[in-house]
Amino acid sequence: MAPNRRAFTIEEKGAIICRLENGESNAALAKEFGVGHSTISMILKNKDRIEKSFNSNALKSKRVRESTQKRHSIVVGKISGESAAVDKTSVTNWLTTVWPNLRQRFADDKIFNADETGLFYKMMPDRTLKFKGETCTGGKMPKDRITMMVAANMSGTVKKKLLVIGKAKQPRCFKGVKSLPVDYTHNSKAWMTLSVYEKWIRDWDNELIKKNKKILLLVDNCPAHSQISGLKSITLAFLPANTTSILQPMDQGVIHGLKSHFRKNLVLRTLEHLEANEDLSTMKVTVLDAILLAYDAWNKISQKTIYNCFKHAGLNENIRNFPSSEDVTEDDVPLALWVKDLNCNLQVSDEMWNNYVNVDKSVVSTQETTVDTIVQDVINEQQSEEDDEEIEENTVSEIPTVTEALKAADLLSHFVHSSLDSDSIKSSMSKVHNAIRNHFYSHKVQRQTKMSAFL
Repeated sequence: MAPNRRAFTIEEKGAIICRLENGESNAALAKEFGVGHSTISMILKNKDRIEKSFNSNALKSKRVRESTQKRHSIVVGKISGESAAVDKTSVTNWLTTVWPNLRQRFADDKIFNADETGLFYKMMPDRTLKFKGETCTGGKMPKDRITMMVAANMSGTVKKKLLVIGKAKQPRCFKGVKSLPVDYTHNSKAWMTLSVYEKWIRDWDNELIKKNKKILLLVDNCPAHSQISGLKSITLAFLPANTTSILQPMDQGVIHGLKSHFRKNLVLRTLEHLEANEDLSTMKVTVLDAILLAYDAWNKISQKTIYNCFKHAGLNENIRNFPSSEDVTEDDVPLALWVKDLNCNLQVSDEMWNNYVNVDKSVVSTQETTVDTIVQDVINEQQSEEDDEEIEENTVSEIPTVTEALKAADLLSHFVHSSLDSDSIKSSMSKVHNAIRNHFYSHKVQRQTKMSAFL
């Protein structure tokens, strides 16, 4: 009996191409979908055309029709939070036809989602009303912004190191810093581009090859995300257009939680200045400060939260009971109440705090790179390197001396062991204290050795 004739959706064709490129046989796929070998071969043969259609949002129709429109230097940016109307039909079709085939091939620990988001890292609550309703495109974007790529797996057991994109190649605040707790890169607009995205993916793929691990990575099909050939450990799968506000796990609460913790930490720094009767105009927030605050905030996102966000997106129907002893460092206390309880003079309403957390939800975080924009980016790149000092407002972070660090560690250790009950925190504090103490004595011996050489 001849195989049934079937019209595949673009999502299904994209999934078939991914599976072929990752080693599955033509025969196995033909049998699974009930079509002839030639049908599967034709899909692979038309790979470039299919991927172009997939990435240009042609996901609604079953048949691909060539567009008469020609795109000349049109810049398209993805808005954080995906404000476009949700295509519920595409959501249902993808969850019922594409996702089951992908899902069965990977365990929870091997399924990841990644999404980028813009962050106004200096903005305080009283500035949010100015940007309410703005999409922050072009000249509307404040210069004090970064873009972060956030990624985690379905089980919540792995949170990938944050990728932070800034404007300056080597911000002045990085002077004297030996390493960062995040991956850092830059471009003139501090947003995700095709080149940044591809390098990030390939670097991750190389890490996984060394560990002999394979994963599925779900991403949206925004202009800066493209199919990448030659990947050995990462299977890329694209969410259908105008569905990511529902299907994207990172948008179901992970990014919101990250920003909420970031802004709590930023406001706490402000309160510290107020309590010390210091002039707030002297408080500087550099890119380095933003990176450290974001790193701390990312560490506070719990495994349970990430798992539930995948589940809320409809990607994991399994019931999982987390042990009651799980160390959940997140909290659901509204920011407004959190500040009021500190009895500070900062007067805010619940609405203002909600606007504050979401102020950069509509900031453009990615760009489609065309020939014209590539040329402009090269020009801007040279300009950004010349303007690094201006971007950072001539602010150089003061790196504490080893003596100051040891003194601070002594004080902090005394506080932790006398005031906190958590054994895990006490253990972590002891490790930090020992590391700083060892560094202090090592540094002291090195200095004495160098001084004795002159005697």
